[in-house]
Amino acid sequence: MIVPRSKTFVLICLLVLSAMLQAGNCCAAAEKSTEADKNKAEIQSTAPAQAETLVNLLRYKSELDTQIRIARNKLKSSSHLVDKETLEEEIKEMQAQLTHVEHNFVKVATGLDISVFNEEEQHDFVWQEEIETLVRPLLQELKEMTKRPRLIERLKSRVAYFESKLPRADEAVTNIDTLIETSDSPILKAELQKLRENFVKRRADISNQRDVARFELNELMKDDQSFFESTKKIMAVFFKSRGKNILIAMLAFAGVFLLFRLIDRGIKKLHPSFMTRERPFYIRLIEVLLLFLTVIAATSASLFTLYISGDWFLLSIAIIFIIGALWTAREGFTRYYEQVKLILNLGSAREGERITYNGVPWMVESLQLFCKIKNPALSPSRIRLPIAELAEVNSRPLGNNEPWFPCNAGDWVILADGVRGKVISQSPDTVELIQRGGAYVTYQTTDFLGLTPKNLSRNFRLKSVFGVDYALQENSTAAIPAQAKEFISGRLVEEGYGKHLLNLNVEFESAAASSLNMVIIADFSGEVAELYGRLERALQRYSVEACTKYGWNIPFNQLVVHRAE
Repeated sequence: MIVPRSKTFVLICLLVLSAMLQAGNCCAAAEKSTEADKNKAEIQSTAPAQAETLVNLLRYKSELDTQIRIARNKLKSSSHLVDKETLEEEIKEMQAQLTHVEHNFVKVATGLDISVFNEEEQHDFVWQEEIETLVRPLLQELKEMTKRPRLIERLKSRVAYFESKLPRADEAVTNIDTLIETSDSPILKAELQKLRENFVKRRADISNQRDVARFELNELMKDDQSFFESTKKIMAVFFKSRGKNILIAMLAFAGVFLLFRLIDRGIKKLHPSFMTRERPFYIRLIEVLLLFLTVIAATSASLFTLYISGDWFLLSIAIIFIIGALWTAREGFTRYYEQVKLILNLGSAREGERITYNGVPWMVESLQLFCKIKNPALSPSRIRLPIAELAEVNSRPLGNNEPWFPCNAGDWVILADGVRGKVISQSPDTVELIQRGGAYVTYQTTDFLGLTPKNLSRNFRLKSVFGVDYALQENSTAAIPAQAKEFISGRLVEEGYGKHLLNLNVEFESAAASSLNMVIIADFSGEVAELYGRLERALQRYSVEACTKYGWNIPFNQLVVHRAE
């Protein structure tokens, strides 16, 4: 039988996965065996000290049993009410000490705290406690990570506390012995002897408590590691136990998210209304709902994987993170509402209309989570923006033949700062010019527009003024302008500018202080925009040549001084 390729691939993947799991189990078993051998060697090295501590605890336990039995016999034989109450208090105190000694005996013998085997009590449902239950795994994990240093510090404090109490107990016993030796009263000696026995018991109890705390401290200090090693071990344990669950949750989120995005694309391809330029309102509403559904489904899938894996620690962190994100988003509800209105094409900026963004005109192409705006005069002509960038922007309908930019690449322009050059590139960020001679000038696009560029490539006008003497006043308004126009027109044709000349006129402009001024008005096509400066100088040259040819005196500013009589 022939197996299809897809099934063969699946079988190979299953075999590889099975082999990896078996290898992982073998490594884990070997690691456990090594760790068990190490623990066994450590126990053997500390066995003598441990046995000595256990013997001392047994002796103390035996003494407490004897004292409790004696106190109970005294309680039975006593008839005085005050004595009975005193004996009952002593019995309770000794029983508490006996319980504590038994607990310490088990702890030293097993190396474990038996309280870990105690079951927690069941409580009725209280919502505050349920919230605490949700947070408790996170706190327990943090406590577990810091358990060792906290326990070491607590044991050091206990050892220091008991060591400070032992000298006091020794001093008390010594003082009592001195009084017994110096006293002659049998009654006083009997009371002092009872008091001495009480303090000897206390000293023994303090000594035993110190030995137990010191033993526990030594057990913990045997595995003392550097901060780096401890952190490395904690992280290794964390990722070994939690890493798989984190990976599965992330894969579930990504898988469901991609699945819904594929469904979204499939719906858009099947329904033609999604592809039209002017999409109806219900189509936009479906897109928004699909987006929300995608996020909710992907988040739910990742939480569900953590739930079925039983990892309440990661589940608690995820739920707390989601609650925190929702709580933070609560303050920006108005902002998000405006953004949803924009996506539905109900906001201040709408598709197919004109906006001004960063001082540059644009047309809104599409409104989604990331909007597209277009300016056909720039390169690149489209940019993508997050929807929040258009929240405060107002759009308007497009005007007929409304320009998108004052120039195009290849045009010659003059700016308000006097720079003249050819536009070689214009983008949403910068505009670059090349001047005559090869110098490059770069402007920010907003700064370029602020300098009100004058485009010479769509035809331009030059004006040039020259003056003649007041002696020619009679012919200054008609004959001289006509002769100058004829002469300048001929010169333009001679130098090859005639085919680019659109209009030429010479007119009387003004009567100045020392001259009668004529203005030359010449309109040229944009083909000679590059020669703007040369043409400007040529008109001045032609006016001087005309004055020379026709004998028109060119006056200069004069200062007249009148002598007083």
